[in-house]
Amino acid sequence: MKGLFLPLTLIIFFLINILYSQIPNIENRDKKKIKEGILNTYLRSMNKWDISFQDLLENKSGAACIEWPLMTKSFLSNGIFDALGYSQNIPNKKASEIASISGCNKMKDYYQLEGKCECEVIVVNSDNRVILPIKEINIEKDFTQGVDSFKKQDYVSALKTFQKLSDLGHAQSQFNLSLMNMKGLGITQNFSRAYFWALSSKLYGEKTSVLIIRQSQYKISKEEKSELENELKDYLEEISNKGSIHGFLPLAKWYLTVPKKPDYDNSYKWLSIATAFNLQNAKEARDKISTYIKGDNLTNIQEEAKESYDMIKKSIQSKTELDGE
Repeated sequence: MKGLFLPLTLIIFFLINILYSQIPNIENRDKKKIKEGILNTYLRSMNKWDISFQDLLENKSGAACIEWPLMTKSFLSNGIFDALGYSQNIPNKKASEIASISGCNKMKDYYQLEGKCECEVIVVNSDNRVILPIKEINIEKDFTQGVDSFKKQDYVSALKTFQKLSDLGHAQSQFNLSLMNMKGLGITQNFSRAYFWALSSKLYGEKTSVLIIRQSQYKISKEEKSELENELKDYLEEISNKGSIHGFLPLAKWYLTVPKKPDYDNSYKWLSIATAFNLQNAKEARDKISTYIKGDNLTNIQEEAKESYDMIKKSIQSKTELDGE
């Protein structure tokens, strides 16, 4: 057993570092870069069909079937749109847009993408026409306002801000929320909530949260500590199954690091789902985890992952706006 302990420990810490990557968050990214990325993805997709959009005649338009929840940084760097449409040399721009949408819808039907994406105009001549269907949330701006409120000792306002951002998976806000619960600032002192949010913050990548974890865990019973850990797991599973992509990697890390014995099966499952959504570094971590799963069990886990992935996609597609991913 001693011979296995060292490499097993090393691989766990290696995977933890991999999973500390920043989760793609459309609402908290540079909107101009997202629009440029979508346009570049369209041009790249057209080139795959040996069609250069730039060389088309004027009054040209381009459209693509966009699945918004999958517009991650990785996809915008390397992905390809399956369904495209274009038009050229049309009497007016409006007619050109309609023609490109029509062509896109034909490819959408051909590839049976109904319910998975919507054809939208991306470019007209040289103008980027991408419209982002996202809520105006500036996480860094809101976080700064929360910190300012805290410095002014307006703890109630600060707490409200950090709670809102914590629900969006913002690790630093979760750390501050745990600290305020630990100190009883803006809320009655609560060591249980301090431990809960500190552990969540750690799973989301805030390494300094270990300080509050160490302090708070000795102020609650072992039974309560275990209950809080399971509560966090249930919470992450709930939001993940409802389509909050930011919960996938922390949940995979929970199964890897919180139980006394790493649960490689469930960690692999959520890493598989994260990989399917193109989350950064998820594939590398998934492949490492797979080496600790017996071959005859791997197929069953993959089937479970597929079922969950399909369910999550349907949940996301039923929404008209992204939920802070």
